[in-house]
Amino acid sequence: MYGYSNRLVKVDLSSGKVVVEPLEVGVARRLIGGKGLANWLLYQYGIWRFDPLSGDNAIVFATGPLAGSMLPMTTRAWAAFRSPLTGILGGSNVGGTLGSVMKYAGVDALMIVGRAERPVYLVVRGDGVEIRDASHIWGRDAIETEEVLKRDHGRDAAVLAIGPAGENLVKFASINHEYWRQFGRTGGGAVLGFKRVKAVVFLPVRREVEVARPEEFREFARRFVKRFVEDAGIRAYREGGTPRLVEVAASTGFLPSKYWAEVTIEGWEKIAWPSIRAGYFLGPGACLHCPAACHRLVESKKFGVRVDLEYETIYALGSLLGITDLDCIIRLNDLADRLGMDTISLGNVVGFAIRMAERGAISLGVGWGDCEGVERLVLDIAYRRGVGDLLAEGVRAFAERIGALDEAVHVKGLEPAGYDPRTLRGMALGFAVAGRGADHLGTMAYAIDIAGRAGGRLSLSEEKVRAIIEFENLGAVMDSAPLCKFGRSVYTFDVIAEALRAVTGFDYTGREVAEAGARIVTLTRLINVKMGVDKRADLLPKPWLRPVKFEGVEYSIDPAEFEKALEKYYELRGWDKEGIPGEEALKGL
Repeated sequence: MYGYSNRLVKVDLSSGKVVVEPLEVGVARRLIGGKGLANWLLYQYGIWRFDPLSGDNAIVFATGPLAGSMLPMTTRAWAAFRSPLTGILGGSNVGGTLGSVMKYAGVDALMIVGRAERPVYLVVRGDGVEIRDASHIWGRDAIETEEVLKRDHGRDAAVLAIGPAGENLVKFASINHEYWRQFGRTGGGAVLGFKRVKAVVFLPVRREVEVARPEEFREFARRFVKRFVEDAGIRAYREGGTPRLVEVAASTGFLPSKYWAEVTIEGWEKIAWPSIRAGYFLGPGACLHCPAACHRLVESKKFGVRVDLEYETIYALGSLLGITDLDCIIRLNDLADRLGMDTISLGNVVGFAIRMAERGAISLGVGWGDCEGVERLVLDIAYRRGVGDLLAEGVRAFAERIGALDEAVHVKGLEPAGYDPRTLRGMALGFAVAGRGADHLGTMAYAIDIAGRAGGRLSLSEEKVRAIIEFENLGAVMDSAPLCKFGRSVYTFDVIAEALRAVTGFDYTGREVAEAGARIVTLTRLINVKMGVDKRADLLPKPWLRPVKFEGVEYSIDPAEFEKALEKYYELRGWDKEGIPGEEALKGL
């Protein structure tokens, strides 16, 4: 097949056996690749039968047909597994060089099962997989590990690595790539840590992808790249990256602060993009072949560290903890990257602990805005010391332990990204229905709300529900093609169909691409249903049902309005009133 390597590589760490299977044409045509392919492999495997922290749990890394094609925003890959944090289907996406190098290594998907007897790392290339001893890198931080392996295997290797948090089975441990990029959400680092896999190295054996219609592809690429670089949405990311959102969030009133008690923070200007640009900015960074260059590489001279600073980290390790010191945020960001932890979950669990200590439920010795105290706590979480051992389980488990579930902010066990749904109402539905929990990228509802589409940011109308479904379908396709979601303003269903036609030779239409997205969303839901998910799981945490004030105005979510929107979402998806996919929805699979 054009656009694919036609190789699914399956590794059993317990036996050391490696099996290579062909990719079925029908699966590729209907699920595209990436997320769709990874979730299909886990469905076929029956992932719901196995404990997240067991040798039987599988983790799949998959890319799609556009990876390696040189089109902007296509060098991405998806990781899928049963999440140790949420207990349901976990998943995460990363850019950097991984998607392209996986393709150049001759792999569409790598599936890992079993558990090694000792620490190992995998080397994947066109002629097979090697399972190598990792005793020399076990215990090192994720950035050091990647540097060692790039020195040993070449700078063009694509390396995935876990840090001490993954080794110590922190439930929200990340898998790092290209130093500052991560498969961040839902705890894939803990899955690899349990399997005693310190790293995975992909080695390229070629430098191009064979496309079905070369002339058509070249003409499409020429037209598209021109449109891409001129697009206002892409230009905004190029000029300010995601940190530009801080000012929008703080001035509009959706910046979560002091663990969801407030929607802005005094002194927010000190952590906004103009302050970053003036005193910390080194230059832009980009994933392979991407002219958007949205990454903001920054340096704290105070601490002597450099990171790729993102909005979500500024919120989670900044405003959510009452911190408006950029040097502190950069220092905490560097620690999280090296230790290998998702900054969103990390900030939320620390913020929840501070809130509980403030109310006398626990003894912590850390307060709002306490940079040094938070730093100590971050280290204690990664190494599971003292109260850090409990916080390493995530907000839901910690709340259960201390009897404070009514105060914990999560959906399905996943801590949320930085968009308060009381002032961005579409995010209430988006967080509730997203396949991996309180996830902003699953539905991208925040983009609809911020743009004022479908009735504005306080609407939960049927028009808003339809817009969210359309974006969720688009997002599922982008995670499968693969494409970066920051390209949603230019990569429409029709544009993606044109790209896929030229690369794969499959005669996709825009409608068929949208149907593939809906198919992937339903497949994800079906897997989660087998893990116990239904309408009862699509609920909002109680703190979000309490009003919040911004500039003297009180904002709240109307439970009846939310319920109506949720029911309409199920109806439009073809799911029953309990959120279970019906016969019509299942036919598409």
